[in-house]
Amino acid sequence: MAISSFEHKFEFHNIHMKQFFLVSFSLFWMTLNSFAQNSDDKIEFGLGITPCVAWIKPNTKFISSGGTGLTFGFGARVNKIISEKYAIGLEFNLQNISAKTHFDKIDVEYKNIKTTSTDFNINYNLRYIDIPILLKMNTTPNEALSYYGEFGGVFGILLNQKADIVSNELNLTDVNTKSPEDIDKFILTNSDNLNTSYNIKTNTFRIGMAFGGGIQIHLDNGSRVNLGLRYNLGLTDILDDNKLDATSQNLGINMGFIF
Repeated sequence: MAISSFEHKFEFHNIHMKQFFLVSFSLFWMTLNSFAQNSDDKIEFGLGITPCVAWIKPNTKFISSGGTGLTFGFGARVNKIISEKYAIGLEFNLQNISAKTHFDKIDVEYKNIKTTSTDFNINYNLRYIDIPILLKMNTTPNEALSYYGEFGGVFGILLNQKADIVSNELNLTDVNTKSPEDIDKFILTNSDNLNTSYNIKTNTFRIGMAFGGGIQIHLDNGSRVNLGLRYNLGLTDILDDNKLDATSQNLGINMGFIF
């Protein structure tokens, strides 16, 4: 059963990886093609910030979402204008993600004392370098106001993984889930499933897709302010355990300034 479950999970992720790379390659090809054919087209630079609400979507019954968390991200943006209404956007963002995981029942061993918890929560605080590649569309400005839409792929590289452990039996804060200190080490097992053990690490890479839209306020000096919403749909598992599976999702207020 374990091998079959692993193969199913690998196949599931492989499908989403193909979808992501197909979209990313298409956008990347459009960018290269536009540079080659229109070398004089305008390139824009800007900065942005995205406060957001984040949560997980479990793909296994053994875990559930522990609720939402407020996080934020910020970074630099580059837009390659390919026509009056279209552009290719590339961003480099430092993105914080909250991922709250809940276990209805789990055996916890801490300092050689084993208990069974019926309310065990791992509240991950993750930090990524996110690199979105986006197709951007905008309307013609009307009295210094226009509307925009965007979609594309997002590739994330994990920089830091910490978590707060919250339960009736155990409470720990700022646990390094990759290399926990001795005082933060504990063991999770499932006595109902042949004492199956679980690790709490998270995966180094995260792949998703972004969709968004909003308004643009055009300033007299040629700069503009963007204000909208962006939804980040996670496609790959963020948990580094083949017995657990969950993707991260977030919805944020997308605020940017283009110089």
